[in-house]
Amino acid sequence: MTASTSEQLAKLMAGVELLMLDFDGPICSVFAGVPAPEVANRLRESLRRLGVEITAQLERDDDPLSIYRKGANYGPAVTAELFARLVAAEVGAIASAVPTPGAIDVVKAARATGLKTAVVSNNAAAAVESYLVEHDLEGLIDYVAARRSPEPRLMKPNPAYLIETATELGVPAARCVLVGDSVTDIEAARRAGVRAIGYANKPGKVARLMGAGAYALVTSMADIGRALANRPDEARGK
Repeated sequence: MTASTSEQLAKLMAGVELLMLDFDGPICSVFAGVPAPEVANRLRESLRRLGVEITAQLERDDDPLSIYRKGANYGPAVTAELFARLVAAEVGAIASAVPTPGAIDVVKAARATGLKTAVVSNNAAAAVESYLVEHDLEGLIDYVAARRSPEPRLMKPNPAYLIETATELGVPAARCVLVGDSVTDIEAARRAGVRAIGYANKPGKVARLMGAGAYALVTSMADIGRALANRPDEARGK
């Protein structure tokens, strides 16, 4: 992290009341033990059984969430079937999900410094909640906004989950920040009026996340943990 980024983070965190975290990436690697392409193949097989012709684009797609989103084009019955199968796959993957280095420390630091904390994810709410319980984090998270019904239109870059979270926790958008590792995270934050920190956990993401409008960029969740630890006392309500 550069000195300028460190200054940006410190300035941002000093005025924040609610920290929103994307799930897959900033908190953990959901499909670390169950490869995402394998799950994508299962969803394609479900589409075939439902009589959907697999286009070349669908055949190449290794992202389960992307296939689920595209499945909405084939009607509510297909969407509901993909939703159920994807939820089952995500919940099943949680047992082998790998925590992102520094992520648990970020959640603990947020609570210790007086921030409300929420998970805002395109993943299944059941999977997120299972992970939080497994890692003893449920008491540190104030809200989870994630997939609870077969409505792909609500997924980021739609700002719906961010707006829902800010509203439920009673925090103005201008006092919220989202940490996300994808362009859709940054776009959703911008549409919600929330500033975004891009988590560039893979090569090539730096330019994409900054180009999408990230307020600041980190390559390690530990950078965010340090920024939280350095929040001034007045920002902590002391």
